[in-house]
Amino acid sequence: MLGIEIIGDGSLDDRFDLFIGTLGYETRSSHLARHGQINACRKIALAFPEEDYAAYLSNRDFLNEAKFEILPKDTGEFSKVLATSIENHPTDEKRDFSILVDISSMSRPMLADIVYQLSMVERVAGMRVTFVYLPAEFVRENAEHAPVAVTEPVTPDYAGWTSTPERPITAVVGLGYEHDLALGTIEYLEPTSVWVFVPTGEDRRYDDAVNQANRDLKEMLRDERVMNYYVDAPARVHAILENLVFGLLQSSRTVLVPFGPKIFSLCCLLVARTYAPEITVWRVSGETFAKPGDRIASGKVVTLQTRFARR
Repeated sequence: MLGIEIIGDGSLDDRFDLFIGTLGYETRSSHLARHGQINACRKIALAFPEEDYAAYLSNRDFLNEAKFEILPKDTGEFSKVLATSIENHPTDEKRDFSILVDISSMSRPMLADIVYQLSMVERVAGMRVTFVYLPAEFVRENAEHAPVAVTEPVTPDYAGWTSTPERPITAVVGLGYEHDLALGTIEYLEPTSVWVFVPTGEDRRYDDAVNQANRDLKEMLRDERVMNYYVDAPARVHAILENLVFGLLQSSRTVLVPFGPKIFSLCCLLVARTYAPEITVWRVSGETFAKPGDRIASGKVVTLQTRFARR
């Protein structure tokens, strides 16, 4: 497995060898392409199942016209594309193979698979990967969340394994504005202790919605175990999360539950790969019953530049 180094903020002005995005139902899944912000030699979009719903057909037509390679998201084609792209990159060049990944409209299993595949690449030289996240315009969610259909590790690769099963479980939970979903997940996992990460700084209306949806959970916790984080400062979020997890692993089994903005999910997945296989990354979803909603990019761009290199 390759080691993962957090470099800091990246730039969309760079020239990339490969771009990875999505063909999805959200308008923001084609935002970078429509605004000419993708400068890459090869551009692929992982496609959700085709359906005349929300912005899907509009996104499909635009990306096809823009000469993107459209790949079904569940066929394993991504790993082949990644391998061939790297193989075709001259190995005698000193510069890293560079990748831009737009995580904005990715499902958590899709994002988990991409981070996992990147961490398993057999390459002597490194890969410089810039992740980009486009926060969405505020949309008020229904107070009633869809019935829970999935509660399991985000993918089998993140199920985790420990040599100390007798240790207590600690849950580190990112909060979103799904009503009481985090609380229900904690009740299901029955951890001995809980830490929560609360997103802020994206939109005051989002902040208020998150606090309202998780009011009962926050009242149960001590203040020092409630940590606010800025959505537009992912390098700092990663540093805080990694330091916390490193300490927790000395005495407990750690489960990460990344509700909330995708940028927190990314940080959880990167930390989990750094300490693999000691950490489990969990997901809870009502996706079987709930249709995905459209999301429009707010105009803010959040980037995190990383380097994957052999340990």
